[in-house]
Amino acid sequence: MLQAINDRIKGWLGMAIVALIALPFAFWGIQSYIGGGGKQYIAKVGDIEISAREFESNLSNQRQKIQKQYDGKMPFEDAVLKQQVLDQLVNRKLLEEMASSSGYQVSDAQLSKNIQERFSRDGKFDRAFVEQILQSRGMTVAQMEYQLRSDLQITQIIDGIANTGFITDAEARRLAALEHQQRKISTLTFAMDSFSSDVEVTEEEIKTAYEANSELYMLPERVSVEYVELKSDALSKDVEVDEQAISNLYDEYVASISNKEQRKAKHILIKTDEDAAAARAKIAEISKQLADGALFDDLARKHSQDVGSAKQGGDLGWVEPGQMVKPFEDALFAMKIGETSDVVESQFGLHLIKLENIQSEPVETLAQKRAELEQAYRREVASNRFYDISELMATTAYENSGSLTSVAEAVNVEPQTTELFTRESGSGIAENARVREAAFSRLVLEDKLNSEVIEISPEHILVLRMLNHEPATLLPLDTVDSAIRSNLKLEKAHKNTLAAAREAKAKINAGELAIEDVVSNSVRYETMDMLTRENTAKIDPAILQAAFDLSAPEEGKLNAVDVALNSGDVALVILEAVHTPDNIDQAKIDAIKLQLKQDLSTREFSTVLNALRDRADLYINPKALQ
Repeated sequence: MLQAINDRIKGWLGMAIVALIALPFAFWGIQSYIGGGGKQYIAKVGDIEISAREFESNLSNQRQKIQKQYDGKMPFEDAVLKQQVLDQLVNRKLLEEMASSSGYQVSDAQLSKNIQERFSRDGKFDRAFVEQILQSRGMTVAQMEYQLRSDLQITQIIDGIANTGFITDAEARRLAALEHQQRKISTLTFAMDSFSSDVEVTEEEIKTAYEANSELYMLPERVSVEYVELKSDALSKDVEVDEQAISNLYDEYVASISNKEQRKAKHILIKTDEDAAAARAKIAEISKQLADGALFDDLARKHSQDVGSAKQGGDLGWVEPGQMVKPFEDALFAMKIGETSDVVESQFGLHLIKLENIQSEPVETLAQKRAELEQAYRREVASNRFYDISELMATTAYENSGSLTSVAEAVNVEPQTTELFTRESGSGIAENARVREAAFSRLVLEDKLNSEVIEISPEHILVLRMLNHEPATLLPLDTVDSAIRSNLKLEKAHKNTLAAAREAKAKINAGELAIEDVVSNSVRYETMDMLTRENTAKIDPAILQAAFDLSAPEEGKLNAVDVALNSGDVALVILEAVHTPDNIDQAKIDAIKLQLKQDLSTREFSTVLNALRDRADLYINPKALQ
């Protein structure tokens, strides 16, 4: 499903849509949603509240994903992430409300099928995988099912919008021709080095530049902090192993292996929905024939009313727990290989079951599993302790905001200190953007109080306070004199280069100067024929952009434009000829058509979303993004 959406919609919208629906879900049976969140809310969309808990949960999940992608670092400020998450939640509520009011429905069968597809491994539904996701997300089955049903409704809206875009073949063909247009250009590159020999910079100019741009010559503000940190890993080292707990974990492991057992089965089904008595008589007769030596496969092909398996001699393939109705499953998993069951009754009718084979994972001994189980036990106990101590740490830091001593004593951890660091960079723990943000916050920097608890990761938190503060200071002129002189020389040289290039451009465009008359030791000439938009590896991107921005020249004339290059050089890009192909490969036309449809879908979806926000009675709690 995600691929189908992604194939239709691209850009920021495509990523936003995938973010909306790319969540894990669970399924055991369709259940009503049990919400939570309390009375405090971050925002309201009409009568729908976005709770603080929902916001913080989504914020934490997003932060973890981003930190995982960037090696534990945040590439942007936390305020930006908060705004993104809040916007995402608001948009989602608006789309959910639209889906509900517009009558979009997701049947139980659709939901069941989608869940089976999402949580299948090697073609089989993996319940253990779902349980793992539930535990990691801290969600109930009902909440996950509600979330998935909502996402499928939103997907219906997205599909509807994506399929409304209409692009004609003529329009696609015209744009494809423009896309594959070829251009002949010449370039005259004016080398800045050739126009810098006469450049001089006076002491007065240096002083003026220094005073006018003093913010460029500041030693940035720096701070150092002391902090108390808490790590879940450190807590796990002190956990004493409970033998009973290890025994319980091993029992759970053995039970999980048995739940993965698969049994290869065949069955004969006689339905009871028309004449129950006749059905019982018929199944009894079939059972007697089996006892007399008849082949199960032959009787299944002749009598079984399960259309799907009868032709295969009743073969059901490999069956695992949870796939069959309970009476059938109870009987099957109580049998021995080669056995045929007595008559089993289910809501589908009467069954005779034959067990063909059994396959399961080998069960490791307690001794083999012990190290793994001990690690899991320590991790679980440490996680619980981490939560409790985190609460204590936060409370102590707030109640004793003038010192870290009480915090350190409460959690039994020695305070640590950092070197001086700036708002933009630091070493050690100060490499983390959230640490730097907290260190330079008003609470810590100006009020000289303990910070709030800072979450480095779900298993790593800390509280900090100011140790030393060095305000930003202006560097003395004599320490930056040479740098300012070099910059001014470059600026003057570039101005000289640009002036020479523009003088030549004016004369070339007016027909007063031929290209060959401009070429010299300081001006390099190149020509490029049949240039396409894809030649990004062979030509400076700025030159390529200019080449295709220029309008076609009048007959007998040239059309030149100046382009400043990153090196400081200036290039005159001269368009000499344009070739637009008459015949375009159909595959290229189809690709352009798909691209245009995607762009149109993106704009239409954005329009719908903006209209929903404009009409909505939307309230944002002022403290939400602080």
